[in-house]
Amino acid sequence: MGMKDKRLMLRSDGPGALDPLFSLIRDAEKPFVIALDGFCASGKTTLSEELEKRFGARVIHTDDFYLPRDMRSAERYAEPGGTIHYERLKAEVIDRLADPGLTYGVFSHEIMGIARTRTLPAAPVTVIEGAYASHPYFGDYADLRCFMETDPEEQRRRILARNGPERLKLFEERWIPYEIRYEAAFGIRDRADVLIRT
Repeated sequence: MGMKDKRLMLRSDGPGALDPLFSLIRDAEKPFVIALDGFCASGKTTLSEELEKRFGARVIHTDDFYLPRDMRSAERYAEPGGTIHYERLKAEVIDRLADPGLTYGVFSHEIMGIARTRTLPAAPVTVIEGAYASHPYFGDYADLRCFMETDPEEQRRRILARNGPERLKLFEERWIPYEIRYEAAFGIRDRADVLIRT
């Protein structure tokens, strides 16, 4: 697409640091779709909230598409990017981005399955936010692919502050290795149009 002729590399470490990204989105033809991928605790959710505030973006979180209990197998977890129900994300959201509204199921950890639905109206900007948002299974659906990362020590500090020591251990033993394997298998970082270090 026309916006992908030059890679943008940013650091979100000061006032105005992300202004080039905001300008790009502001000037883009609408509707505009962003895949906001990256490692955990890199600031994806915070940035998606800012995009919602600035541009009235509708935000879909990949966390709403965790695997249901009956899909959690060693074979599935061995698959790069297999930790989310990407088939459902594609069918319920990505294949329907041109629809006037989106209704999709929201995963609940309490019941280990879909607990409710969420409906989002059409918006000038749509953000698919979360790890695995740029999974090749989805095809070239996004007008802009962003990838966010941070230093491993900073990542660890943020997870500890946000989730506590027990959850940090789970992140270190499971979720972080899954994300690293996914990124390496598909070259997600190198395929991004915008690389953001936080």
